Amino acid sequence: MKLVLVFAGRSKSSQAREMAERFCKMSNKFLPCSVDYIKGLSSCQELRRRYPEAVLVGLSPGGEEMDSLEFARFLRDLLRQGRPVVFAVGGARGFSVDGCAKIISLSRMTFSHEVARVMLAEQIFRALCIIFSHPYPK
Repeated sequence: MKLVLVFAGRSKSSQAREMAERFCKMSNKFLPCSVDYIKGLSSCQELRRRYPEAVLVGLSPGGEEMDSLEFARFLRDLLRQGRPVVFAVGGARGFSVDGCAKIISLSRMTFSHEVARVMLAEQIFRALCIIFSHPYPK
């Protein structure tokens, strides 16, 4: 089992990039987590070619909203499948979630793709802490 956070291209904000990568690195305490930057990424269908065995989860404002505990249960269920889990955040030009196994939303609010990357990475770390009974979320 491993997690991959896929972002459409590198962030222009070094602070946002560093924060997302830091949360991913912290997640390595529980299971392998990496960040992949794909320039020009526009759809989950493109990811299917790169990660054929993975469960693809796309982020979209119209996706399913969850609180942190629901997200932890969702992630736990994905991890139990024993396949890599890939979370995809598109860039400023949009992202087609066609071909994703699941579509989630971080909020009904709109965030820049750079902020969404950090929020996703933090929520993944928080979910892993919940799953593995680590005290971080308290």
